[in-house]
Amino acid sequence: MHLTSTEASKGGEIKNPGAVKRALSSGVRLLGAWLVVFAFLGLSVEGVARLLFPYVPPSVWDYRSSRPPAYKNSPFFSQDFIQESRAHQNWINPKGTRIIYPGDYSGRWFNVSEGIRRTVGSPSTAERRILLIGSSTIYNAEVPDDFTIASRLQAILKSHGIAKIQVLNFGASGVNVAQQLERLKTLTIAPQDIVLFYDGTGDAMQGVFYANFDGWIVGENRKHLDNFIARNRPAIERLARYSRFFNWLYAKSTNYLPEHLKHPDQIKSLAVESEEKLLHGILETNAYVRSKGAAFVHVLQPDLFTRPLRDFELPLVQNHFLTMEGTEPALRAAHDEFKSLTGSLTSAGVVAFDATNLLNDVTEPVYLDFAHTNELANQRIAEFLFEALSRSGTLAKN
Repeated sequence: MHLTSTEASKGGEIKNPGAVKRALSSGVRLLGAWLVVFAFLGLSVEGVARLLFPYVPPSVWDYRSSRPPAYKNSPFFSQDFIQESRAHQNWINPKGTRIIYPGDYSGRWFNVSEGIRRTVGSPSTAERRILLIGSSTIYNAEVPDDFTIASRLQAILKSHGIAKIQVLNFGASGVNVAQQLERLKTLTIAPQDIVLFYDGTGDAMQGVFYANFDGWIVGENRKHLDNFIARNRPAIERLARYSRFFNWLYAKSTNYLPEHLKHPDQIKSLAVESEEKLLHGILETNAYVRSKGAAFVHVLQPDLFTRPLRDFELPLVQNHFLTMEGTEPALRAAHDEFKSLTGSLTSAGVVAFDATNLLNDVTEPVYLDFAHTNELANQRIAEFLFEALSRSGTLAKN
């Protein structure tokens, strides 16, 4: 049976509006009750999480923003500095190459031009250049321009009356020796120049931790992370700062151990291969630089795992945003193999030095994670590089 429009209209009349209001009011109260229940459950979960789980800074930048021990006495420290340190980094990978270099930037603490970070005190005219090449531990994004290893080395040269040598900072994030050589081959090298490679940790990380001897390419090493996390990282990090439950959940969901690092025999095999490739790369670099009539010096660098950990460094390895799980066994295995590297290079006629013990006697915090150092360590490293150049007679060459 079909109702006419008039009948339908009459049938649709609200005959008891009071009952409808009471039903709506009851629904609102029920919804409110459920909201209270959910709020109570949420607060309960958050409260339990705060009791059970310690806060984990959800990024390198959150950790550094907290003014950790390595920044305690840093005269440049401020939240603006940390923000610029993060914002200025733009790593470029030219198509068809493994080269990584920093994009240009002009700021208060960080300045980059044509892929070279500014060296403070660099002479306007120079008779010779030191091409200082390495990974992020040479780029030194942890400190302002005037506290980088390159700038400290420039200052040491000046203090010794050497005013006509220019130090150029060719640091780039995560590169290994093969990538350093590839970039070097794009540069003009004059016969009076000095090419100084400072490396080791990058090769150990790429070879042993990532099992990727081709070297770091922007974004490649983090492919395993869930795309949702990668796309929404800033929002998730903000949530993880304020909610202990989400802080715990985020830390758990982004922590991983590469499968090969679960097998000691594979770690050992990769460490041996890493040393072989590092040795070959340095020998090739030495031959290339000498073919240009220039001088070459290699320095094997220290990191957090080239010596036993100190108690105050434990937070650096307990937070996988600072030191990824598996980094310690990977690097320690690599360093065991790298112990013979400098001797092998010296025997082959390469000017080489081992700085892995350089920071052993430092009793105050200088590391911000497993590899990157503050201004105090950078000064010590620059002094070592100057001594290496002086002892080898490289600075005296015309």
